[in-house]
This record gives sequence, structure tokens and C-alpha cells, in this order.
Amino acid sequence: MKKVLSLLSLLALMPASSMLLADPAGDSAALIDQAEAARKQADALGYEWRDTASLIKDAKAALEKGQVEESNALASGALLQGRQAVAQAQFMEKNWEMMIPKN
Repeated sequence: MKKVLSLLSLLALMPASSMLLADPAGDSAALIDQAEAARKQADALGYEWRDTASLIKDAKAALEKGQVEESNALASGALLQGRQAVAQAQFMEKNWEMMIPKN
């Protein structure tokens, strides 16, 4: 029983230890890449939002300056905007008729 509990404790701590070893700048770069992919997808659908590209640009600049937390915040905002723009495009594809005024 003690061995099982020890093993479970070890397994529970493994994700936390991998987070300590993770490269924050690498995580930020991956987040920027995800945001850029979402932006491109929204653009392909014709629904790219106005500020998304500038948020990505600012996130890249912050990362180059070593401001990882700032970069993460900006990239997260850009990713959210990209995903919401895609969701907006999908909604409008299905519901465009209800946006037309009825006489």
C-alpha cells in the first residue's frame, strides 16, 4: 500500500517538476505561433479582427526584449481574438439570414 501511495505521489508531482524545467521563452514563442495560426485562419475566412496582428507583433517585440510575461499576455490576447474571430465566422455562416431585416 505504501508503494502505491508513493508512486501516486510521484506521478502527481511529475507535471509540476516538468513545469519548473520548461523554457518560458519557448512557451511564449509557441503561444505566438498559435496566435498567428488562429489569425491566419480568421483571415482566410474573412473575419480577422483589427487588433490581432498588432498584438502578435507586440508579443514578438516583448519576447525579444526578454519580457516573457508581457509577451505571454499579448500572445494570449491575440490567440483569444483569433479564436473568437473564427467562431464569429462560423456563427455567421450558419446564421446570416437572421441578420437580414424583415419588412
